[in-house]
Amino acid sequence: MFRINIYLSVLVFIKSIFFSYSLKKDKLSKDILKNSSKKKHVLFTSLCRVSFMLILMFLKKKFPKKNEIIMTAYNLPEMINVARNLKYKIVFCDIDYNTGFINLKDIKKKINKNTITILLTNMFNNYKAAEKIKKICSARKVFLIEDNAIYFDNFSKIDSKKINSGYLGDFTIYSFNIMKNISALYGGAVATNNREFYEYAKNKIKYFKSFPSFLILKQSIIFFILKMLSNKFLYKMFFFKIIKISHLNKINFFLKLFYPSLRFKKISFPKYYFSNMSNFSKNLVYYQLANVKIRRNNYERRRWKNIYYNKKLKKIRSKNFQVLKIDDINYQNFIDFPILTNNNIKLNEYLLRCGIETRLYYYNNCEKIFLQQSKNCKNSELFEKKLICLPNHNKITKKYIDFIVKKISLFYS
Repeated sequence: MFRINIYLSVLVFIKSIFFSYSLKKDKLSKDILKNSSKKKHVLFTSLCRVSFMLILMFLKKKFPKKNEIIMTAYNLPEMINVARNLKYKIVFCDIDYNTGFINLKDIKKKINKNTITILLTNMFNNYKAAEKIKKICSARKVFLIEDNAIYFDNFSKIDSKKINSGYLGDFTIYSFNIMKNISALYGGAVATNNREFYEYAKNKIKYFKSFPSFLILKQSIIFFILKMLSNKFLYKMFFFKIIKISHLNKINFFLKLFYPSLRFKKISFPKYYFSNMSNFSKNLVYYQLANVKIRRNNYERRRWKNIYYNKKLKKIRSKNFQVLKIDDINYQNFIDFPILTNNNIKLNEYLLRCGIETRLYYYNNCEKIFLQQSKNCKNSELFEKKLICLPNHNKITKKYIDFIVKKISLFYS
């Protein structure tokens, strides 16, 4: 089965072309994001990274003497590149090896009078640990930016009260890229209670250009190709074979197509960063946000599959294999199911020979990329080398998970 799932439907895509975007739709979409994050203000941006860029530009202008930002080394390099381009001093924190969550002791050690913000990347988090970071930020008068790119609709229950991911940040940023559960091909958003930032960012994007049509067209073509290839017959007969051959023979040209992160380069801001989210993309977001039934159904399906994976994989006894510790099953990354293995390349090749596609490349150890060293963030380096992700989406069945777990168990036996 196809490892990925494009949650955007062809029907929503067509509706978004033929029905115009309106002020009413804009208000309803923003109200959903406001309600989810418990924030007063929401702005749409062309990318999650652009939301991050606007926040850092505002903080630099407002607090010019504070220039340090704390981020996990295990991260998306493009996010680090935003801070680098704005001349921030990036202070890398390591992650906890057993959970994948940012190391709290590392934060306490590295936060200082020059720290302006902490970027909390919701990746393998639990709410209570994230709440501790919020308390540290409040005590030290440091802003918390919550990266909610892959956590939208996740929640935690505290004293029977439902708290959504994105609630803790002074600024919460979202991604609506093609692979996200709310997909607009391109797009992002930022939610905040900070009125001054809201006015600053609104004024900034007022002078941004229209989003490049050729990029929308390119992403639309990719969308239809992926939708077509997700057909079981076409995937099995055509696409899976290319994936398998590319991995087994290390054909970089194709691997870079499958994993855009492999193409990363340290560059200045591309021109399209300074463009507005298109009305077409906003329409796509509106139709998906408004359909609460489908959103909840998608969430619940991925959630129980995570539970099932966790239950089954924990039975595998091997010193070369580990399942991450999950404290709150509601507040998790449901796009893939992550495992740690001492031989992820060999396991990936074995599973490909069994007809199973995994995600071999996730985030990177950015300390190594940006500081040319990996001395301090050893767990981030281990995650880059050891993490492999198993498929988890609507089309993945219980029977298929049993098949995957059986093959992994055989590999380790």
